[in-house]
Amino acid sequence: MGYEVLFIAIACFLILEGLLPFIAPNFYKSLLLQMLEVNDNAVRLIGLALIILGIIILNFI
Repeated sequence: MGYEVLFIAIACFLILEGLLPFIAPNFYKSLLLQMLEVNDNAVRLIGLALIILGIIILNFI
C-alpha cells in the first residue's frame, strides 16, 4: 500500500488544480493577475490557513 496512497493523493490534487484552467482559462488568468496585486503577507496567511486546514482534515481521516 505504501506509496500508492501518496500517488493517488497527488493525482487527485493535479486533477483538481487542472480543472479551472481547463474549463475557464480567461477566468483563471484574471485570478492570477489579481494575485499579483495581493500583499505578500496576505498570500502567506492564506497559505498558512490552507496548511492548517489540510492538517486538520488529515487528523480526521
